[in-house]
Amino acid sequence: MKLYQKNTKISITIEGDGSEIFDYSLPFPHHYTRNGDKYTIEYNINGFFTTNKGIAYLNDILARFTLSMRVLNTKISSSEDDGIELSYFQGLKSVVRHKDYERVDVGQDNIFWAIKLYTEDLIREYGEGNKVAYSLIESFAFARFIDRAKDKSTLRAKCRSIWNWYDEKGWIIPKRKGLGMSRQEAGINAARKNAEKTKSKVQKAIAGLEFMKEKINIANVARDAGVSRDTAKKYLIELGYKK
Repeated sequence: MKLYQKNTKISITIEGDGSEIFDYSLPFPHHYTRNGDKYTIEYNINGFFTTNKGIAYLNDILARFTLSMRVLNTKISSSEDDGIELSYFQGLKSVVRHKDYERVDVGQDNIFWAIKLYTEDLIREYGEGNKVAYSLIESFAFARFIDRAKDKSTLRAKCRSIWNWYDEKGWIIPKRKGLGMSRQEAGINAARKNAEKTKSKVQKAIAGLEFMKEKINIANVARDAGVSRDTAKKYLIELGYKK
């Protein structure tokens, strides 16, 4: 008597003529269906991937499918049927892991920006102007951040918003100005503008004090400019009113 064991089924829809299966020395699918210029293959995989490490390993295989061929959709479900090992898919292209995207320091939402930077690396790898499959971005995100995201729908929404943004730009990486500016660059630019605005307020306060023949000191400038004493002192030194 065979004991019940829960396994995993992966379904992958691909645009192509089916030769891709042989190009990468893949095992013959457990199920194959064709619809026009696309087809769906299904594999039963031994094991039920419930841990974070297991999910990452399975999504890595799906990402390798997407790198190797024009994948339109992927799906993971459970299965009671005997399957094959993930090692059967070693002929697929490897996912490049040369960057630690999670450590990027560009704002509070580091998950969003890690996915964005990964997407830009994919654009460079595919060549600008070539569409990147959404499933590859989502596979990366779920493999790396499923244990840190608020929920799956939030993580998926980040992926979709990034994919849509680059799709609207024709899969070209914009220059880091205007709409293409990164959050880090935007923060630096905003800080610069804020400093210029504060300096202007201090200059106007000084001009007002001079006109009224009042003493130009830290207390009076801070009061009239509506800034802190430290800020008033900084600009008084910068403008040559205090050593």
